[in-house]
Amino acid sequence: MMISVTLMAQADFRQFAVDIRSYSNSYSNNQIVALYEYHYGVPRNTLIELYGSFGNNWGNVLLGLEFSSFLGVPVRDIVSHYHRYPQGNGWGVLAQSYGIKPGSAGFHRMKNMMRDKNRYWRNIFYDYGRHRDPVIARRSGVIFDNGVVIYGPVSHKEVKKINKQIEKRNKEIYKQEKKEMKEWEKRDKKIRKQNEKWRKEDEKRIKKMNKW
Repeated sequence: MMISVTLMAQADFRQFAVDIRSYSNSYSNNQIVALYEYHYGVPRNTLIELYGSFGNNWGNVLLGLEFSSFLGVPVRDIVSHYHRYPQGNGWGVLAQSYGIKPGSAGFHRMKNMMRDKNRYWRNIFYDYGRHRDPVIARRSGVIFDNGVVIYGPVSHKEVKKINKQIEKRNKEIYKQEKKEMKEWEKRDKKIRKQNEKWRKEDEKRIKKMNKW
């Protein structure tokens, strides 16, 4: 069961990258760079480097940036994972290594983020095709923190900072999942209590009908 869920998660990540690439196919690299630059605040040169590192695929670049933002990890780490697991097989492994396991609350939040971002970029590319103004990508922009987007050599001090960010992120995910689990258990208990009440009422009605 877990294997099938993992494969489904992997397919979701690949499909996201495929969709983004299809939205951007009608535009030049310079036009796409301008849109990403306005949305993420990442320097043009870095975006061009990422494009080469992610197999000349703008869908993978965007997925890598969204992973970096969602997980709070350097883009450099995302690139490293991508090269270790080619053909899109690393996205699910990468998510799991940061505590985002298939079926978990964190995984569903990530899926919701990807769904929203897919819709967002579909609309952005559509609007850009009509107006050719890259500034529209500033809508709901994600301006990266310098301590998160790191593309190049990392100092020992930066590594410690990144590890603290990851640890903090994992604690937040665990806390949120624990909270959601308690809420689910509370709802489940309420439903079971209600079902038991209905069952007893049905038994009473049946007994009453049998007396007639």
